Amino acid sequence: MKSRDLGLISLAFILLQFKLSGQTVEPSSNVLKNNLQLEIETLYSVEKESSMKTTSWNVPNVLIRFGLSKNVELQLHTPFTKERCFINQELTSNIFKFNEVEFGVSFNLWKQNKFIPEAAIMARMVAPTINFSSLGIGNIVSLNFSNVITSTLSFNYNIGTTTSVDKNTTGFYVLNVGYEPNSKIHFFIENASGFTFNNIESNCLGTGFGVNITNNWAIDFSMAKSLKNNMFYTGAILTWVINTKKTS
Repeated sequence: MKSRDLGLISLAFILLQFKLSGQTVEPSSNVLKNNLQLEIETLYSVEKESSMKTTSWNVPNVLIRFGLSKNVELQLHTPFTKERCFINQELTSNIFKFNEVEFGVSFNLWKQNKFIPEAAIMARMVAPTINFSSLGIGNIVSLNFSNVITSTLSFNYNIGTTTSVDKNTTGFYVLNVGYEPNSKIHFFIENASGFTFNNIESNCLGTGFGVNITNNWAIDFSMAKSLKNNMFYTGAILTWVINTKKTS
């Protein structure tokens, strides 16, 4: 799963018969039927606390979406991370992590009707890649909404819960405003937060832009700052859509 403290890419958009999206906010609409969408993300973060500094680099993460039908989308997410820790600018650890894999599905519930937003429900199973017998199965569940305000302005938002493999549960929300002045470029501002009943675990404010390169290629760039910790993020997502339907 993309961390909910990462204010990253967020706007869904349509290009001819293909649908491309690079996002942190989960879209309320699904990938079109028979389309395979690959979202290849790289993310670099720096966190500082006193004499300690931790850098994290996703190298890269891959999210695979497939349009099974008009209203159903299958998902597979493989998060890879390389973490480096420094104390007084001296490297103390250098770790590559591939601890989890996510399998999921998204159901489009209804389309937008005037002020009623388009809605979808997404659920993913989070399975450990190591120590499978000693760890449980986690999950991610979210309700995803979108309001198209004008031809250039949209409001997208998620609310949900994440349960890790060690059974810790947190809630999250993502609020996103997208602006698309034309079919080639788009911009966004986003706030993402994770919380429990007793504490705000993370709160991040981000911004970015994206370019539609061709009908089935797009690239998005972003940067974000944690409002809770001394942490900064920057990243990019390359989106590629493949129509798998064979034509005679």
